Amino acid sequence: MPQIEREGVDPTDHLASKDEHGRTALHRAAGIGDVEAVHDLLTRGADPCILDSRMGAAPLHHAAQGGSVEVAQLLIEHGAFINLQAPTHGITPLMTAVWHRKIAFVTFLLEQPTINVQIRSNFGMTAADLIGFGAKDDDSFAAQQNNELEKLFAEHQQRQTQRYQEQSLFSTLVNPDLSVEQKIEQSRVLLDAGAAVNTASPLTSSGNDGHTPLLVATRDGLVDAVELFLEAGADQTLADHYMRAIPAHKAAYMGHTEVLQVLSRFPGFSTVLNQQGPFNGYTPLHDAVWHGHTEAAQVLLEAGAQIDLVGYDGKTPLALAIEYHYEDIADLIRKKQHN
Repeated sequence: MPQIEREGVDPTDHLASKDEHGRTALHRAAGIGDVEAVHDLLTRGADPCILDSRMGAAPLHHAAQGGSVEVAQLLIEHGAFINLQAPTHGITPLMTAVWHRKIAFVTFLLEQPTINVQIRSNFGMTAADLIGFGAKDDDSFAAQQNNELEKLFAEHQQRQTQRYQEQSLFSTLVNPDLSVEQKIEQSRVLLDAGAAVNTASPLTSSGNDGHTPLLVATRDGLVDAVELFLEAGADQTLADHYMRAIPAHKAAYMGHTEVLQVLSRFPGFSTVLNQQGPFNGYTPLHDAVWHGHTEAAQVLLEAGAQIDLVGYDGKTPLALAIEYHYEDIADLIRKKQHN
């Protein structure tokens, strides 16, 4: 293997200290493939999601440039975001690995269940679009590598297609050519035939990423489908990919009162009734209040929703109701305060 210049990765460095390029010790170690240093830094508490202060790249971006799969595994195991886009140009670790023709690294990333190959950079290119980007026409080695990369993406697409074919319930629910009645009937037939009810959809930037059939049904207000899935064992504690929202969040946000009533009758509802979303800290009650869904808020209050939890904006459901001038909801919450 070619000799790689090992930049100094001082284990005594403060974990968040940055060099003249805006990089932390973890960035530097990840870039040069120093597995031991990466492991040590992560064990000591280094943040795998920290961005450099010049381009907004994470350690996984630098690992992708260097090509160390072992480093990537460590970073992802410790919580690195696999699809993170640098704010300056929108490039992901997968795009970086393709651009630098790191075959093993690309292979590894495409095998990860949460990889999203549909993401576009700020200049409009996907990871696959970067295959051969900038290469000379007479570069035979680059051409060989690019052929390998194209094959990897084709194989990934085949796997995604297979996953969709195996998710018959999900495909039925998102089929725009079916009426609500047809979706319910076909779902019933599929369940009777043994269709899996808790399988989540792949990440394709479709608007349904990481959604189970129950999540789709609660979001879309398909009351009969919600009941059908819950009776078949659907887990209402499973969250989606985008906001880590559970079915109660979706039903509350969309104002689907009947859906909330159905959810409240099945196992798991009490577990997630007060669950706070990790992006904004909102509970299902916050979500119902947010857009003035009075009846949905009432169902949640009657189910015992807490009224004192605060979102990341420091606001309770009552504060939201007052801010957005939903006096009817504010009155409902005040009544609960005094009971």
